[in-house]
This record gives sequence, structure tokens and C-alpha cells, in this order.
Amino acid sequence: MPPPNQDKKRLGNIRKILVFMQPYYLQLYGLFGLTVLLSVLAMAPPLVTRALVDRVFTKGETNLFFGLGFFMVALPILTSLFGYVQSLSIAYLGQRFVFDIRCALYKHFLGLSLRFFSKHSVGKLVWRLMGDSGTVQQMLTGQSVGIISDLVCSTFAIIATFAIDWRLSILLIIIVTIFVLNYNFNIRPIIVASKASRSAYDRLSGGVQNRLVANMAVKTFGAESREHNVFEGQSRTALVHDKELGIAGNTFWMNVNLIQSLGRSLIYFLGCGMIISGDLTYGDVTAFTAYAMQLLGPAVRFSQLVNQLQQVSIATERLFEIFDEKAEVVNDPNPIPIPHITGQVDFNDVHFHYEEGKPVLKGITFHAKPGDTIALIGPTGCGKSTVLNLLLRFYDITGGELKIDGHDIRRLDLHQFRRQFGIVLQESLLFSISIKDNIRYSRPGATEHDIIESAKIAEIHDFIMSLPQGYDTLVGDYGVELSVGQKQRINIARAICADPAILIMDEATSSLDSDSEQAIQRAMDKVLAGRTSFVVAHRLSTIKNADQIILLDKGVIQERGTHAELMAIPNGRYHELYTKHMGKGVIEE
Repeated sequence: MPPPNQDKKRLGNIRKILVFMQPYYLQLYGLFGLTVLLSVLAMAPPLVTRALVDRVFTKGETNLFFGLGFFMVALPILTSLFGYVQSLSIAYLGQRFVFDIRCALYKHFLGLSLRFFSKHSVGKLVWRLMGDSGTVQQMLTGQSVGIISDLVCSTFAIIATFAIDWRLSILLIIIVTIFVLNYNFNIRPIIVASKASRSAYDRLSGGVQNRLVANMAVKTFGAESREHNVFEGQSRTALVHDKELGIAGNTFWMNVNLIQSLGRSLIYFLGCGMIISGDLTYGDVTAFTAYAMQLLGPAVRFSQLVNQLQQVSIATERLFEIFDEKAEVVNDPNPIPIPHITGQVDFNDVHFHYEEGKPVLKGITFHAKPGDTIALIGPTGCGKSTVLNLLLRFYDITGGELKIDGHDIRRLDLHQFRRQFGIVLQESLLFSISIKDNIRYSRPGATEHDIIESAKIAEIHDFIMSLPQGYDTLVGDYGVELSVGQKQRINIARAICADPAILIMDEATSSLDSDSEQAIQRAMDKVLAGRTSFVVAHRLSTIKNADQIILLDKGVIQERGTHAELMAIPNGRYHELYTKHMGKGVIEE
């Protein structure tokens, strides 16, 4: 058996997941009432059968025949009608239940910090969102709701069987006890195998997602065979756990079916013996056997239900591993409203680490006036992207001060503040929607004129107009295929459409050819007048005219100044890089 504290945790998680049922309590009450009514109807047929055998056929009371026949015909009709309504109600409530859970979980995902997503693969999170929430839906199935009916039927069946013959009833109670013992002996292996299986599928789905996304790298390095072997190994691990789960589950159900079959045969055989001895009538044995099945049947269904609830418990535990995750970056309880920022940025002795004891930034200090262009250069891992992440407050600094327009960035209204940024990353990202909707994703209220002007600045308008559906053309999984450069220009148009106070470009033009980049740069120079911009780039054309060029290395600022100022340092690092690579037009790391 699982340890008591583990049981307590699971019960606590199930209680928390039941909160999602609160909006549907009235429907649930009605459903339970309907279930009780169906239970009462299910109790009637054995009594009718007993009356037919003992009174009509045996004693010749033929005047009861048509009345009992009416009940025999009417009961299935009523049971089917009410059962149909019950099934529809259960299906609706189950679907709404899992819908609410998925929406709440997805909303929680969106509120979590970047660190969370760096620790968990997308495939794993999708499996939690879709797979585990679907398993939790089993809390509202015909079988789980039917437990009410089974309780009513079982109570009535116990009373009825004791009223018919207490000796056979004692045997029936012993058989039910064996069901309980079978559960206690077999449920633990099922739980262990089920958790192992789900964890294996977490790893498998996460690995598949990562490798499919990196398919180009896989093909480039001829790693198809190696990746297939990794997938096959992870799949084999999942198969082993599935096999263990199958063995544990089938052992459990083999015992359940065996106990039910032997119990039914034993009760009927002993009952027939009591008919021969004159202790019972044939009608008594027929009714007793029917009620025994109404007790053994719920015992079987209860065993199955408990097995399902264990699966639900495990899925719920996995869901609340996510729900219990706390966002590292949260909005201030009383934020400073900032409907428009001018773009003044101050880093004052800023320190930051992703992991304790492993500093990434060590005392970064620089100041950007509104409208300044700040270029960040340096080797991989020097802290360039970290500076941008802190600026957008994807992470909170661990020391020093970071201010926007003179305000501590942690005091500003987070969402209002971020909406005033435009960002273009090295890796172009488009949603599976129209080009128009992709561009105005940064500003949902943008007019058609705003969208077109943004596309013209990004030099993608003419290409868009050449498409059959123009700006309404779908891109992504079910739309037109675009080149890397075309995707990036749409990303740049999206950033421009945001009308940002601060623009961030992290290797944004690395996928464009030099001519396109120069054309875009000229246009953006006009648009970005009065806007602060942060640029991470290697191309000299992008950084040469920056107001400040900051050379980072190992988390500290090595050199800072304009291009002319840095070139005036004879043995400076920037001077060395520029002199070495000026012919290529690229500063390499």
C-alpha cells in the first residue's frame, strides 16, 4: 500500500481538482437524482420474476399475469429513456469538466516564467495538458456516476437476500470480501507501473518534439540512424512499463472475473440444493441469484472504478505538479501605471545568475537615453541575451538596479510595460494564422493601413501582394511555405507594427542578405527616430552607427563607447575585432 502521506497528498489533489466541478453542482444533483431513480427501477425486475414464477406459474394466480406483464414491458422502456438522458448529461459534464481544466492549465502555463519552460520540454507539457487532463475526465463517466446507483442497488440487494435466506447471504458477503482482498493485493503494482509508464511517455513525447523541431540539424549531421536508435530505446522503455502495467491489470481482472464466476456458480448450486431439500422455492432462488448479481456486479464495477480512480489520482498528481509551479516574475501588487515610456534605460551595478553560485552578469552598468541605439557584442555566453531578458523582465535581477524612465522595473505594471516593446529574434516565429494576423499580433487594434505600412518598411509588402490571397494568406502548418528571410521580414513587420518605445533586435537580420538588410536598416532608421533600440548583431552595418557599443565578456563590460571612441583605443578588443574582420563585414566571435 502507498504510504499514508502519499495517500493524503493524492486525496488533497483530488479535492483540489473537484473545485472545477463547482459551477456544475446543480446539474450533478439532478444527475444523481436521476441515477437513484434508475437504481430503483433496476430493483423491480427480480421481484416481478419471482411473482411470475411463484404466484402465476406455480400457484395459478393468472389474474396477475397481464399486470406483471405490463411492468415487464414498461420497465425497460423507462430505464432506456432515463438512461439516455443520464448518458448525455454525463458526457456533457465530463467534457465541460476537462475543458475547464485545460483552459485553467493553459492560462497557468502562460503565466509561468521562462525558467520553467527551459526545464520542461514542449512535448512533455503538451502531454500533461492533453493526456493527463483527459484521464482526469474519467472522474465523470457513466461508471463513476453509476457508483450512486450501485450503492443503492447493493444496499437493497443485501436487505433482499437476507430476507430470502440468511445462509446464502453470509456466503455472498464472504465472496464480496474476497473482492476487497483482491483489490488490496493487486492495486499497488498497478499504481507503480502506471506512474512509470506515464513518466516514460513524458520523456518519449518530449524527445520526439525536440528532434522533430531540430530535424534540419539531424539531417545535416547524418544522425538519422542515431536518433532512430534513441527513439527506439525510449519506446522500448515505455513498452516495458506498459507490459508491466498490462500484467498487473490483467492479473487483477482475471481474479475479479474468476471470483464473480465462481461465486455465481456456487450460490446457484447451493440454492438448487436448498430447493431439493424444500428450504427454498425456485422463485426464491431465482430472485436471490438475481440480487446476488446486483451485488457482485457492483463489486466488479467498483474494482474497475477504483482502478480508474487510481489512474485519475496519478494524472491529478501530475497536473498539480504544474499547477503548483509558481511564477518567478510577478506583477507588483500596486504597480506604477506607465501608459507610455520614453525609453530611458539604466543598468546600475546589475548582477544576475540562473543558478546559485554561477553568476552570468557581474556588475553591469550603462545608461541609454531615449532614442539611443545600444549595440551588444561579445562571445557566446557573455551575457548579451541575458541583458535583453532582464530588460523585458523575463527574469528579475539578483542584485543592483534596473530602471526604466527612472522607475524600478519591478514596480512597473508588467503587461502594460511589455506591450511597449518590439522584439525580433534570430529564430523567426510565425503562428499558423494569416499574414495580416501575424503582423498585427503585436498590436491587435492595428488598422489595415498600419499593417501595410509596417510590411512596406520591412520590405515584404510586394511579396505579400504577389500571393493569391495577399495579406489573408495563411502561413504555418496549413498555409503557404515561406523562406527564412521572408519569415523574418514578417517578424520585423510585426515588431514595427507594435509602434514600440523600445525595440530589441537579437540577431534579427542574420537571415537576410546584405542588400535586404541595408534597405531595412535605412527604413528602420527613420521609423525608430526617438525610440530606444537594443541590437545584438555581428554585422558592422548594424552596429557601426550605434550610440553605444558595449563589448561583453564573461558577464562584465570590457569596453563601451561609440565606434569612433572604441577604434581610438589602439590595443582595444573592439579595435582588434574590427580591424581583423572589417573586410568580411562581420565581427565574429
